[in-house]
Amino acid sequence: MQQVIKELRIDDLNHGHCFMIFDDELPEDQAYYEYPDGSIHIEQLDKDNLDIPRTIIKVLNKNEIAAVKEKHEVFR
Repeated sequence: MQQVIKELRIDDLNHGHCFMIFDDELPEDQAYYEYPDGSIHIEQLDKDNLDIPRTIIKVLNKNEIAAVKEKHEVFR
């Protein structure tokens, strides 16, 4: 299953889409979103707003990105 998720991540990024990574340490309505440019944001879902369904909570810096990549198997 992990291999399928890794392949989906690569496909999404290669097609210009972001990839969502759940983390139990983030609040329930938040997740990490990795973008094709290598940036990772913490974004919050807004189910009531169809025009802007996510809000950026934080743009991670290089050290924070490295920590997320070390923590989550999808990056290995």
